[in-house]
Order: sequence, then C-alpha cells, then structure tokens
Amino acid sequence: MHYEINKDSLINFLREVYIEIDDQESITFISKNCSNLLGHTQVELVGKNIRDILSVIPEKYTTVANLKVSVITKNGTVIPVDLAGSPIVNDNNEVVGYRFSLIDISSYFKFDSHEKTINQMFERSKDIIYRSELIPTFKFTYLSPSIEEILGYSVEEHLINQMLPFQIAHPDDCDILIRKITNNIDFSKPLPVRYRHKDGYYVWLDDFCIPIYDDNSVLVALEGFSRDITDKKQLEEKLERLSYYDGLTGAYNKYYLEKEIHVLDTEKDLPVGIIFCDLDNLKLTNDVMGHEFGDRLIVNTINILKDTFTENSVIARTGGDEFIIIIKDTSLSKVKGLYNLLCSSVEQQNKYNKELKVGVSIGY
Repeated sequence: MHYEINKDSLINFLREVYIEIDDQESITFISKNCSNLLGHTQVELVGKNIRDILSVIPEKYTTVANLKVSVITKNGTVIPVDLAGSPIVNDNNEVVGYRFSLIDISSYFKFDSHEKTINQMFERSKDIIYRSELIPTFKFTYLSPSIEEILGYSVEEHLINQMLPFQIAHPDDCDILIRKITNNIDFSKPLPVRYRHKDGYYVWLDDFCIPIYDDNSVLVALEGFSRDITDKKQLEEKLERLSYYDGLTGAYNKYYLEKEIHVLDTEKDLPVGIIFCDLDNLKLTNDVMGHEFGDRLIVNTINILKDTFTENSVIARTGGDEFIIIIKDTSLSKVKGLYNLLCSSVEQQNKYNKELKVGVSIGY
C-alpha cells in the first residue's frame, strides 16, 4: 500500500523554511512559511533558481549543518540564516537534487553585535573593569586591559597570580580588601585604596564595587570598576598643605594648630607643654629695614625653633610675629629644659649672626 505524504502539512509545524531543488538548481518545493522569512509566496518561488534568493549553495550538494549564509527577501533585505542540507538521490543512488532548511538567525547576530559593542567599550575603558568570583576561592573572571597601563601588571599576570592585588596593596589599605571579600564593608561608597605600581610608586584607585549575592544572601562575586585618582589625591594633599602651612616659613599655621588642639582636647589624654614666642619690635623693623628684612628675621626664628623642637612637637606661626610650640606627652621639667635650650639657641644665633639678630620674648 502506498501513502502520499503531504509535505506542506508536515512542515507547517516547523519554524524552518524547507526547500527542495533539482540538479539545475531550480526550486521544486518550498514550505508555505517561506513568506515569513522571504516575503515571497510558494507560487512565486517554485521554478525560480535558488541563487536568486540564497547567497551560497553547498559545493557538490554535500551534507552540511550550521552553515552560515544569507538570503535576499522580496524587498531586498539581506537576512543571515543557518542552513542544514543533504542531497536527494534516486533509486540508482544518483544525486538528482538537494533538500535543505533555513532558519533566521538575525536576532542572534544582533545579540552578538551588542555583546561585541559592550566588550569593545570595556576594552577601551580608561578605568579598570573587573569581575571576581569568591566561591570556592577568590579569582578574577574578567579584567580590562587598562589595568596594565594603570598598575604596570598585565591581565595575564593577575590571572596567573590571583593574590597579586593583596600583595601590592599599601599595608595600611589591605584591610579594605579583606573587608570587601568578607562582606564587611559599606559597598554604597567608593573605596579608596593605594596599590604599588610595578615601577615602585603608589597609585590611588577609587573602587566602585557591586556585591553579587546568591539566593541565600551569600556574597559570591564582586563586580565593579576602579578609577585612577592619583592626581586628585595629590591635589588634595597640596591644598591641605596650603591650608595648614604658613607660606613664608613652612611651619604650621593657626588653622592647623586649632585642629591639633581640638584632637588633644577631645581624643587624646596626654600631658602637654606650651611655649609662646613673640618677636620684639617686628613692626619697627619692617618700617626701618623693610618687609624683606623682616621676613628673613621671621624665617631665621623658625629655623631656630625647628632645630630646638625635634620630637613630639607642633611648631605654628599664629600671627605675623607670634609663634606657639606644643610639646606632646611631656613633663614640666622637660618643657623647662626645652625653654632654656631655646633661650640658649637664640643667644648663640645672635652671637654668630649679628646681621639677623633675633629679639624674642619667650614664655612657657
């Protein structure tokens, strides 16, 4: 008994477009769903040469799978498709045609293109972009190439030695890294950490870290980016120096002294000594000898103070001719001894440098 198979009813269940061609490459059958992919109807395509719509035909009608080709639709759009096919043979085992199916893969191509674009963004980023797994052990699964430009160590060096960040972190900042991987830190704020560059100097990085948790709220990974803020930190340090130091002498100024007094008054419990110095007749000196001479006198006085008070001391210029020295963790007898030493130093200075003779009133 012979059964006639209705190919249309069989193939209608498939999302692929099924096609048969003869040995002249003419389409002898195409499934009805061809209009979804190609925009043509069955009637329009049967009898056409397959090369009118398909970019590539497998050589010698060999069996193929997952061959990436493209089709041209009725309106001229080119669509990438995946082709699978096999030859049609007669009873004498002669190839008389070819059968194949086409499936639209343009959505996958769009995804690949999107993914490629994102990867290119990561590769071009000036910041260090990373992902690290924490379970079962710490390891990087992604690092952007910018890490070599910023820290001198390549991506490969980090992947070979996963503990490298802990080894090159500044000793004072290692605790931040430990608290990161143990989920014991505030991830909502940037985490500033210093790392030793391969050439030996330190680089400041601001780490913007996103914790990744599993369904049981266990920290399993970290994602984020680190930005080089070395220039910013150096500027901050410079501004701090400008705000806390006297421009003429390099000694601390009144603002720093007030900050230090606040710390000693509220945070530390130490005996302190205070020595006051006031240059005599500085205004008269400026009027008679000029301000440049007065400035040299002030600098000379500071140099005497710096030579005298070397440990646990804060030397501040609190006014034009006023100086205050705070000696920390001391005793009355030590302060008195430093007072006598200072008086002696001023006397010696005036003996050997009569041009810049210092007149100063001192109390403790």
